[in-house]
Parts: sequence; C-alpha cells; structure tokens
Amino acid sequence: MFDQAAMRLLEGAFICESSAPSLFRWLDAEENRIEVDGYLRKIGRQLTETPNGHAYYATWVRIGSDERAEVKRVMVTIKQTVRPVVQFLTLCMDVGQSDNAPSPGDRVDYSHLLISVTENPHLLEKLREFGSFGKEYAVADASPKGMLDRVILQMEKAGYLILLNREQEAYRFTGKLDYYYQLLDFLMENEADIKTDDQADQEVEGSAETRRLL
Repeated sequence: MFDQAAMRLLEGAFICESSAPSLFRWLDAEENRIEVDGYLRKIGRQLTETPNGHAYYATWVRIGSDERAEVKRVMVTIKQTVRPVVQFLTLCMDVGQSDNAPSPGDRVDYSHLLISVTENPHLLEKLREFGSFGKEYAVADASPKGMLDRVILQMEKAGYLILLNREQEAYRFTGKLDYYYQLLDFLMENEADIKTDDQADQEVEGSAETRRLL
C-alpha cells in the first residue's frame, strides 16, 4: 500500500474514497500517514488533507526559487479550470433544481443530464458556453450529446469526476472537489492581492495557505 500511495501522490493524484477507496482507508490510519509524510518530506513534499478530510494529496514543504517554475505551471492550470468547473457545478445544480453545491461522493447521472439539457433551452445554452473556455471544450459535434460528452471527459481528466457504473452511465464527484472549494475560497479572499509582478507572485506563492494548495 505504501508504494502505491506514494507513487500516486507524487504523480499529483488526489486519493479519496471515490478514486482509490483502499488507499484512502489505508491513509486514514495515523501510522500510515506518518510513514508516507516522512518519505515525502525527504524530497521536499508533504502529505496534505483537504479541509473536510475527503482526500489526501502532496504539496511542497517550502516554495522557493527552485520550485517557482513548477508552482507557476500549477497556478496556470488552476486558473484554467476554475471557470469550467464552476460552470459544471452550476449546471448540475440547475438540472437537479438544488441550491446546494455538489459534495464529494455525490452521484452524477449522465442520462438525466443529457435529457435535461436537450429539453431545456436555458440549460442547453449553459452547455454551449463551455466552448468559450478553451480548445479543451471545443467539439466538432455540436449536438447536446457531443458537447456533454466533452465536458464530462474534461471533468474526468481534471480529477473531479470518476465513472461509477458504465452500464448506468453514472459518475461520482471525487474528494478533489473538497480541494476545489478550498481553492475558490483562497482566490476570493486573495483576489486583491494577486498581482502580476514578480514580487506579488512571491508573496502569494510563499504564503502558508498557498503551500496547502500546492
């Protein structure tokens, strides 16, 4: 279990009940977390848990000049995913007619989503808006199914969805969604402080909260 957990964490994966249940339960044991964290710290990383305990992931112990290029790459990826994920969460809420944002472990019924966006012009327009988020969401097939398939694929690739049952076309939100909500809070709280100059980048990247995210 140790080797599997360490490898996945170093690959940037989030270990949660949905994506890797056996590894997640293994990490729930304090002695196992200590062992993994000790190994990660030897190479400048540390084991981190999302705010509500839905997932484990690896972050930098210290963000200095040597890690700056990697941090910038991660920050660019984060900024690129913020709007599409918000749009998908909103779409799911609208389809489910719910005021509550999805939580890790919540089920996503593909067929219900498809029927809803096909029959509701407002939801279909929300689906079309994904095309403005970049080439990752561009499709040759502009049918509701073609667009929804593309969105689901990108949510899977980003690690926020995992296939639960292929026959039933059911998906589940992963524990990474807990991290995403933490990220949104961080961005909103620090919006005024996130500047484009190098000094501002160093301040944001070097903060304790940023180290929890990266």
